[in-house]
Amino acid sequence: MRKLLSIRIAAAKLGHSYTWFLEHRKELQARGFPRPVLSGALGRDRYDEAAIDAWLDAQMDPALRAQPDSARVVASFPAYDQILEQRLQRNAT
Repeated sequence: MRKLLSIRIAAAKLGHSYTWFLEHRKELQARGFPRPVLSGALGRDRYDEAAIDAWLDAQMDPALRAQPDSARVVASFPAYDQILEQRLQRNAT
C-alpha cells in the first residue's frame, strides 16, 4: 500500500518548511524530485513517500546508502532493487 504524504510532511522529510517547499518545488522537480501523485487545491497535493525516499537515496553518495538496514530489506525482498530502479525511471520522466 502506498503511503501518500501532504506537502507539509514531504517538506519535513527534506528538512524544510512548508513555505520553503512551495517556493522551491519547481527547482526540486527540475532536479528529479517526484511530482505529486494526487493534485488538488493549493496545499492538497499528495506525494508518494517511496518515490521521495528513492529520490533522496539518489542524491546521496553511494557509500552512504549501503547501510545495514538496507541490506536486510534487500535480503528479505529480493526484487527490491528492480522495483526501486523502475520507480526511479518513472520519476525521471
